[in-house]
Amino acid sequence: MEIEIKYSGKADRQVKVAENEALNYRMLHDNFDPDWKPEQEPYGILVFTDEEPTGALLVAGSLATEIDDLKARIEKLENPI
Repeated sequence: MEIEIKYSGKADRQVKVAENEALNYRMLHDNFDPDWKPEQEPYGILVFTDEEPTGALLVAGSLATEIDDLKARIEKLENPI
């Protein structure tokens, strides 16, 4: 399920992101309003989802596990008891 949240300004954006991350929502997009100009405070719509990530994000998780396993094997080689 996707959720769209309107924000106005950096502080408001930070609050909305924190609130939704606390609910375990993952941000998909930060869409600036079409009228927004670079010299202005940001405003637009944040898009969140409650769906689990797929693809590369899952690979990164398994890569971290593999690195931990390799570190454990190295420790065993360095301290064979």
